[in-house]
Amino acid sequence: MCRYEDIEEWKLSNGKTIKEVNNAVHDEVERIYLEAWAKGVSVPYFDKRGNIFFANPDGSDDAVRLNKQDRSYQVLYRAAEPGKGKMAYLIK
Repeated sequence: MCRYEDIEEWKLSNGKTIKEVNNAVHDEVERIYLEAWAKGVSVPYFDKRGNIFFANPDGSDDAVRLNKQDRSYQVLYRAAEPGKGKMAYLIK
């Protein structure tokens, strides 16, 4: 398996490098979070184990359980306090 540093300058078929595409995706994800938070919407994200969390507009994170049948959710616990969540750096 190769390291990211070994492939980040590879050119893709669209003429951009892997690093350029990665940076563009990162910027788009940040834009999505900020736009949702401006509307008061919490944004779901998943950890490596498949657990579901909501990144909240106050910078906190909640672990949640989603019910796909009735499109509801249950907050299991507060995973990070306000201003301490995964994406909280965007509101500082």
